[in-house]
Amino acid sequence: MTKLLKTTLRAAAAACACAALPFSLSAEGELPRARQAAAAGSEARALDIAFGGLAARPVDRELFLYAVELSPEGPSKYAARLEEAARAMLAADKEDYAWYLGLCKALRCAARAQEAVSNCRKALELDPTAYPVYRELGLSYAAAGNPRKASETLEQGVELSSSNYKAYYTLAKVLETRGDSSRAAPYYNRGLALAKRGSGLDADYYAVLMKAGLKRTEHKKEKARAKPQAAEPKAPKLTAAACREKIKEEFLKDNLGTALAQSEVCLQLSPSDPGLAAERAPLLVRLGKYETGVKEYERAAALYGGNGAMAAFCRIKSAETWLKLGNPAKAVEQYRLALAANPRDLNALKGLAAALEARSDLSGALETYTAIIKLDPANDKARARKEELTAGLLTGDQMLQEMLLRQAVTPGATALTPEDIKLFKTLKAAEIGGAVDYLKGKAPSAKGVTLQLKTPDGPRLALTGAGYRAYLFHATKDAVKFFEAQGIGLREVFKLRDLSGAPVFDQAGKLTSEGDEARRKALAGEKTWLLPYEPVPASPLALQAEAGIKKITGSGYAEISEPEYLWMLRATDCPEDVLAADPMNLRTITDGARLRYFICFEDGKPCMNQLNKSLPSYIASYRDGKQEISDAKTSTAFFGSGGIKKHRLCENGKIWGGE
Repeated sequence: MTKLLKTTLRAAAAACACAALPFSLSAEGELPRARQAAAAGSEARALDIAFGGLAARPVDRELFLYAVELSPEGPSKYAARLEEAARAMLAADKEDYAWYLGLCKALRCAARAQEAVSNCRKALELDPTAYPVYRELGLSYAAAGNPRKASETLEQGVELSSSNYKAYYTLAKVLETRGDSSRAAPYYNRGLALAKRGSGLDADYYAVLMKAGLKRTEHKKEKARAKPQAAEPKAPKLTAAACREKIKEEFLKDNLGTALAQSEVCLQLSPSDPGLAAERAPLLVRLGKYETGVKEYERAAALYGGNGAMAAFCRIKSAETWLKLGNPAKAVEQYRLALAANPRDLNALKGLAAALEARSDLSGALETYTAIIKLDPANDKARARKEELTAGLLTGDQMLQEMLLRQAVTPGATALTPEDIKLFKTLKAAEIGGAVDYLKGKAPSAKGVTLQLKTPDGPRLALTGAGYRAYLFHATKDAVKFFEAQGIGLREVFKLRDLSGAPVFDQAGKLTSEGDEARRKALAGEKTWLLPYEPVPASPLALQAEAGIKKITGSGYAEISEPEYLWMLRATDCPEDVLAADPMNLRTITDGARLRYFICFEDGKPCMNQLNKSLPSYIASYRDGKQEISDAKTSTAFFGSGGIKKHRLCENGKIWGGE
C-alpha cells in the first residue's frame, strides 16, 4: 500500500461517514476524463486516471466501480492496485458491496476464481439488485470453469437490467468466448440498439465494442458457411452415442444446465433412446424441475419395454421423486410398476413397504415384508418388522384366542384385561428378540414351555405362558450375572433403570419388559441402563437437537410451526431443497419425536442476508391471519413500474433475484 493511500485511508476512517457517501467525490473530474479516454480507445489511460483519483480519494465508490468495470481480465498492474484499494476500504467498511466486488475482480484476475466467487456472492448478499454484481459474479463463474452458472447469472443480470446495454454486452461476450456465436449475436444487437438510444461517452464506448463483436460473430458465420461439404456423417447410433458422451462431460463438470441443453440436441438424434431418457430425468430433477423429471423417468421405463432391471430402476426413481413432490399415492403406483417389471427387485419392495407404512396401509406393508423375506430370508429387519405388524393387526378376539392357546390367561376367559394385553405385547417382543432359541438352550428338555402355532408362513414354535415365565427366570439370572460382571454391586443391580427411567427389575427381583430389552441391547454391546445415582438423560437425538437449537438460535434463528412452514412453501412457491440451501438457509432439526423448523428471524444477525430476510414477513402475515395467496400475475411493486410481471420469491424452482 502506498504511503499516500495509507494516509488518506486513515483520514477517511476518522471521518467514517465519508465511506458511506452515495455520490461521487471526483472533484477533479477524474471520472468524466477517464470515460473520455476510454471512448477514445485508450483504456490504459482511462485506468491510470481512475486509479490516480482513487489514490487521493479512496472512498469515491463511483470511481472505484468504474475501475472495477474497466480493469482488464488477467494479471496486470491494475488488478494489483484494485486489490490494494479494495482491501483498504474493506478494513473500514464491510457493508458496501462495491469493495467486495473490487476484491472479487482482483482475485479473478489473479487466477483465484473460487475466492473471487466467494467475494462476489458476498456482494450479492449485500445488494441483489445491482447489475455490476451479476456481471462480476457471472464472469467469475466462467473463470472457475462453470459456464452454466456463468450464463445463468449473466442472464439474470439482463432480466434485472433489461434497459442496460452493458448487461447485453457482457452476456454476449461470454457466449462468444464459449464459441456460441449464434446466441451471442442477438445480445450484441439488442445491446447496440440500446446504446444508440443512449447518450454519453459510455454509450459511445460500448457501441464500438458491440459493433466489433457483431463483426466477429458474422465473420465466424461466414467461415462456417464457406467450409467444404462435411464428410458423410457417422451412423445415427454412433452419432447419438457421441452426443450422450457430451452430456456426461458437462454433467461431470457440474454444468447441469449445459448438460440438459445438450440432451435436447441428443433427443433430436435419438428420440426413442431409453438410456437418453434415463440420463435426462435426473438432470431435470437436480435442476428442480421435478414434474418434468418424473415424467421423463416414466417415459424411460416405458421405452425400456416395461420389463427388466432398467425399467424397474426408472420406476423406483420416479417413485422417489413423487415422494419429494408429496404424492405418496403416485409413489406406491410406481413402486408396483417397478415390481411388475422386475418382481425380484428388493429396492422396489423395500420402498413399497416403507411407502405403504407411511400411508398407514399396514396390511399392504405386511404383505410386502413377506415378499422381502421370501427373496431375502436372512433379512432380520424385515422379519422383525413383519412380526410386529402381524401382532399389531390382530383383533382383540384374535389376541385372546392366541393367549388361550399359549395358556397365558385364565382358561375360559372371554376378554383380555389391560395387563393381559401388556403381557401379550411383552411376550411377542421377547419372541422377536430370540426368546424361543434362548430358552431351548437353557432348558432343552422342558415340556410345556413351547407350542406350535399355525401361521400364514407355516408352523412355528412360540412361548406358552409357562415358557415365558421360564424364559424370564433364566433371563433374570443371566442379567444379574451380566451386570455384576460390569462391576455393579448386587444392591445396585436391582435399582438399575433403563434410559427412560423405567426399572430394569420389578419389586420381586424379576426382569421387567423394559429390563429385558435393556439386557438384549447390552449383550449386543449397547449400554442402555442407568445406575441409581445417574440422572435420566434425554434421548441422544433430543440432546443433539438441544445443542443444535441452542447454536442456531444464538445466531438469529427462531422456530416456526409445521403449519407455518407448509404455508410458507405455498406462499413463496419455493421447493423445500431451495429453502434449505444457501442463501435461504432454513434449518430443520429432529428431536426424535418430531421435525422442527427454524428460519433466520433477527435482522442484523449473522444468519440474515438480503434474500432470506423476507421469510419472517411471511410468518408474520400468517400469524396475523393474512393467509390468502394471490394468484395475480402482475404487480406494480418490483421496480416501481406498473403492469409488470409479478414474481413470488421463487420462480420455476429457483429464487427470483438470487444467483
